[in-house]
Amino acid sequence: MSVATYQSHLNTTPKKYQLLKLFRPPIYVIGLSNNQVSAVCYYKDGSSKRHQVNANFSNRRMVVADFLLAVQAITDLLLKFPKHPFGVSGLAAVNVTEELAGGLTMIEIKAITEAVWAASGQAKRRIVSSTISYQGQPVAVNE
Repeated sequence: MSVATYQSHLNTTPKKYQLLKLFRPPIYVIGLSNNQVSAVCYYKDGSSKRHQVNANFSNRRMVVADFLLAVQAITDLLLKFPKHPFGVSGLAAVNVTEELAGGLTMIEIKAITEAVWAASGQAKRRIVSSTISYQGQPVAVNE
């Protein structure tokens, strides 16, 4: 992927991470669907790596029906990527691609945010900021 793709994701990072942006952190673009989590990690040099994990964390009504299994799946996925150099924290953009009746609820948004945060800690690939979108459209996250 290109440096422009990396830069476009970096530009959407909240202002409170201005200092982190100077270190050009890795950016994970995570796709979440029925029992499947995939990610592309974009690096400052324009390169990227892609991996996918399947696990039984969804049901027909909720993309994250089992929180602990979702955390484990995201942890397993993040472990497929190399550690961040010099302990630099990463950023994430999570897109729920599964079509859900009524879209994402606030509790699902919170569960996804917490799952990514917990998994990044377990995988020692610390992610300090994540944005959530549903089928490509950003959703409001109350922090």
